[in-house]
Amino acid sequence: MDRLSGGGLKELQELLRSQFHGLFGGIHFLPFFQPMDGADAGVDLIDHTQVDSRLGTWNDGLALSENLEMMSDLIVNHVSSQSPQFQDFIQRGEESPYADMFLTYKRVFPEGADESDLLQIYRPRPGLPFTKFSLANGEQRLLWTTFTEEQIDIDVRSPEGAGYLRKILTQFQSAGIDIIRLDAAGYAIKKAGTSCFMIPETFSFIAGLAEEAHASGIEVLVEIHSHYLEQIEIALLVGPSRFSTAYDTSSFLWHKLWGLGHYLPLRSRPAKSPSMESCTSVIFLQLARRECAPDSFPLEKPPAINSGRLSWRCRLPSLNPLP
Repeated sequence: MDRLSGGGLKELQELLRSQFHGLFGGIHFLPFFQPMDGADAGVDLIDHTQVDSRLGTWNDGLALSENLEMMSDLIVNHVSSQSPQFQDFIQRGEESPYADMFLTYKRVFPEGADESDLLQIYRPRPGLPFTKFSLANGEQRLLWTTFTEEQIDIDVRSPEGAGYLRKILTQFQSAGIDIIRLDAAGYAIKKAGTSCFMIPETFSFIAGLAEEAHASGIEVLVEIHSHYLEQIEIALLVGPSRFSTAYDTSSFLWHKLWGLGHYLPLRSRPAKSPSMESCTSVIFLQLARRECAPDSFPLEKPPAINSGRLSWRCRLPSLNPLP
């Protein structure tokens, strides 16, 4: 937002009221938390519940949310090594209330791991996903660091890890966030003897987190860089009667575009702003409809469709509304 508006949330609001008036029904903010420009472009968060002060405050975001739908990232896999929670763990070790929030090597491999166990692990970086840290008392811990040594993996199944994510959801709800994108969700669950990426337990975790978000009135997108059928499965998990979506739709789109005779199912959302009611504010893959050819969706039963949404389908190259 700083590059587009030349400032922060207030400047963005003014831009949307003036030059861009009526053009958008919603905004996806890339990480704008503290800090927005860390070691990994803002996804190594020190405080996920605070807006970077250089961009403004949550009140500035609330002003935007009055007329626009707001989507924000929820980084579920890790937190910055400079976060107060991790720094407390470094200083106090097992006495820290956050000791169980961070995933250790031993918690996944209590009996140790052999070469085949380690070679199975999928990591989007070179090398193994572990970093050695020294505590203030001289003890050492081997922690999971899937992305970088400055991003400490959360044990999302521990009470402390789950509570951390729940606190962020509560903040998002009070700040007027309408949709969350689950960042790096595919790496959230680690299990010995697996790739630790998009395993069955990952699907269960995503479904549970989506249920919590829905209870707060927040819809969910999941960042999944994977085969389109896996994207569809995840999209249905995050709420088939709600906004069933996966963020990375590239492989799905290529699959559909390759067969030009198939319908491409889409969904659009009515905008908050009255001036946008006749427009498509944001278009997503609508995985709840089944007007496609039989081989396009190998699913037994389509989920219920929320009649409050606008539904469209298209046969390339034209776009036609469904009856």
